[in-house]
Amino acid sequence: MATNGKIVVGTDFRAEADRAIDRAVKLGEKWNAEVVLVHALGHAVTEPPPQNILDERMRSVLPQQNNGIRFRYPRQCAADGVISVAQEEDARLIVLGLARSRGVKEFLLGTVVEHVICRSPVPVLVAKNRATRCYANVACATDFHPPSLEAFKKAMGLFDDADFQLIHAFEVPFERWQNRETARHGAAKFYKGLFEKILNELSSDARKRVTTQLVYGGAGTVLQNDILNSGADLLVLGNQGESRLRRAIIGSTANSLLRALPIDMLVIGEPN
Repeated sequence: MATNGKIVVGTDFRAEADRAIDRAVKLGEKWNAEVVLVHALGHAVTEPPPQNILDERMRSVLPQQNNGIRFRYPRQCAADGVISVAQEEDARLIVLGLARSRGVKEFLLGTVVEHVICRSPVPVLVAKNRATRCYANVACATDFHPPSLEAFKKAMGLFDDADFQLIHAFEVPFERWQNRETARHGAAKFYKGLFEKILNELSSDARKRVTTQLVYGGAGTVLQNDILNSGADLLVLGNQGESRLRRAIIGSTANSLLRALPIDMLVIGEPN
């Protein structure tokens, strides 16, 4: 698959960034896209090291035989630097890594990753696993609002040979004052109709790659449990609009998913 644009990947030279770099390189090869490695120099008053020293440090974190990767050194904080370079380069994707907490076997959402996810108009891929293979099974959460549907369609275009699971978690308002079984059945029927509408808008080839999953419960808990059991190696979320899903992403659910799920996560925001 040929892809216009570039892939921007950030590094602070810590080991955790290596997985993001490896994933960016693998995607660059697959998409025939240029990879731009970014190290933000911040706003320090002192002069940074000479460029040849910085270039040597950058080459030291790259896989072997990847001399075609270009380096950028924005004089900004890390989050601003990555976002500005991605916009200047007309990037298709930003790739970042997560740090592990010391002494605790879980991933922590760092401030740089959090800021980039919340503010970037360019899709952000958070790489937690080694890039041993291409993504094969992608889970995509939807609330049926346009932002999450656009994220789903964009992800299908990026990963056009992967299988997709389109997942919606639902609850019935004021269920205790209704016949529980009847209320849930009615809601499920309504959402299944929305799923069918989405599938009908896809091409016949694309539809063959998509299965739907409707589960009852709160978005955070349901997504964790369902995705853990799904065999997915990538989770896709849409990050714009005023939907419940957006509020979940900006709030604690994103942190919870990044800590709990042992898979990479792609957050797709609204382009400028």
